[in-house]
Amino acid sequence: MNILQIGLGSMGKRRIRNLFYNKISPNDIYGFDPDLKKCKETEDKYKIKTYSNFKKAVKEVNPDIYIISTPPNLHSKYFLFAAKMKKHFFVEATTVDKGYKELAKLLNNKFIGVPSNTWVYFPAIKKLKKIISENKIGEILSFQYHMGEYLPDWHPWDDYRKVYFAKKKTGGAREMFVFELIWISDLLNSDISKISGLVEKVSDLEMTADDIYSAVVKFKSGTIGNIAIDTLARTPFRTIRFIGSTGVLDWDFTAKEIKLFQKKNNTWKSIILIKGESEKGYYTTEDMYREEMSEFLNAIKGKSDYPYSFKQDHKMLKALFALEKSSKTGKTISL
Repeated sequence: MNILQIGLGSMGKRRIRNLFYNKISPNDIYGFDPDLKKCKETEDKYKIKTYSNFKKAVKEVNPDIYIISTPPNLHSKYFLFAAKMKKHFFVEATTVDKGYKELAKLLNNKFIGVPSNTWVYFPAIKKLKKIISENKIGEILSFQYHMGEYLPDWHPWDDYRKVYFAKKKTGGAREMFVFELIWISDLLNSDISKISGLVEKVSDLEMTADDIYSAVVKFKSGTIGNIAIDTLARTPFRTIRFIGSTGVLDWDFTAKEIKLFQKKNNTWKSIILIKGESEKGYYTTEDMYREEMSEFLNAIKGKSDYPYSFKQDHKMLKALFALEKSSKTGKTISL
């Protein structure tokens, strides 16, 4: 089947590598980006044919599958096109719900159309899920999560002020709040029922995007947590601590370590994690992206169901919007 990769920036190039990893031939992959420089970079590096005109790409390639890796504000243009053509598509995680209402009427079992949920495939997070599902710390009562990374370091090869993650609607902290909420909700197997917090820009970075998203959340399961996202930390990190009825569970992304405390034996157990393969210039590993693409391709082949839907994704976006409303009104918002 012919695959059209829409968007040839860093994430679009990563998706091409994911396809290669999943045994897709370069002869079956095509690229589209209105930026001629990105088209040439992609052709030189991956030896695939690219287009700078979308209509021409569709006419000549006749894609069976669309992979959409544009800035979030452009997603709907392409996923609605694919859905109307009843073609399979995968789209990166977003910060806007533009097109979701129309898309809901188009989705059916004749094609696979799904959003990204990358971090649920991260090996450490899968390990956390296993520990929690095996009830090793009992009922999850609360958690504290903090993710930080300095925004200009995201794409050191770009002027951060000109990239979508420096803009208000598609800001880096805004984007990461949704990314992180997806896997946290999956671990807890529950949705948010109430949220409050603050969203602000406190740095002197030259951008309109807010750089802190700080939330207090309550899940339908009863778990209460704190989620803090910033694009200010001069070294990247992710840390989370779950407080259970019979124990405590810690994860430090940078230290590549999970710590488990169980009251029944009154001891801490350390689980050392193996770092996967990273692309040059990235601190995240490639395994989760590869597995996510495999899940999408398997869903198309009918081998398995893709485990995340637009309906679930919309819940995450509604939580994001509710947090921003809370920041403006000073009120706790129920979902």
